[in-house]
Amino acid sequence: MPELPEVETIKEDLRGLVFGAKVEDAEILDPALVEQPSAEEFVRRLRDTRIVEVRRRAKHLIVGLDSGDALVLQLKIGGQLLLVPPVEEPTTALMLALRLDGDRRLFLRDETGFTRVRLLDAKGLEERFAELGPEPLSGEFHPGYLREKLGGRRARIKGLLLDQKIVAGIGNIYVDEALFDARIHPTRKANTLTQGEWTRLQSAVEENLKAGIEHRGTTFSLYRDVLGRKGHHQDHLKVFVQEGKPCPGNCGGKVVREKVGGRATFLCPACQPEDGPGEEGRLELG
Repeated sequence: MPELPEVETIKEDLRGLVFGAKVEDAEILDPALVEQPSAEEFVRRLRDTRIVEVRRRAKHLIVGLDSGDALVLQLKIGGQLLLVPPVEEPTTALMLALRLDGDRRLFLRDETGFTRVRLLDAKGLEERFAELGPEPLSGEFHPGYLREKLGGRRARIKGLLLDQKIVAGIGNIYVDEALFDARIHPTRKANTLTQGEWTRLQSAVEENLKAGIEHRGTTFSLYRDVLGRKGHHQDHLKVFVQEGKPCPGNCGGKVVREKVGGRATFLCPACQPEDGPGEEGRLELG
């Protein structure tokens, strides 16, 4: 599933490739794709507009138009945006085709069929994102925010980090990687974390997301950038889908797979003790 680094990569590609392009026409190829407005109004409002902005909010891709509307895409599990040319025209799993000036077309395809789009005005856009938490790469996301927001909660830390109302854009891959780097077990209750652990966790989230962006995202099967290329971050993962491999922390243990809140979860039990650090470790962490 495209998480923050993957959507950020697509956003940057689109900024460089289609910013300023005119949308001459649109064709909906899968009726389930458009959630707002009606399919007919969607096509009418897109036609003859110009792309004046491309940005990201959480896992959403936002394409701003000179009409004041914004095309909002949720790529869900397997959504791909492919620019033709230079990419060869796709022929399967197509959901939307935008005909751009310069004889270019931007195709949205998804083998899973779960991708959804909306065309929203300024008010609708504001309402859509009103409940999202801060961006994890912004100044609003800091150890004090995490401690204040979650320090009194008895819920498991992994589930809380996946809650988009708490922090927007992190998904399963980067949560597992960050928890490993912070040496925090995914099932730890938030109210058991120390000041030092909150600091390490915030830093680990930031560092893992930045690494994912640097490596242009994580590709296991479906994720591709706008030019059809795979990401490379899968080659740098420490615990995610590394079940049975030696712990990269050189503790002598092995990475295991568990299920936490219905999600496949990867961790090192030795480096991430379920009960947290001992008394000595708590004193060290603050």
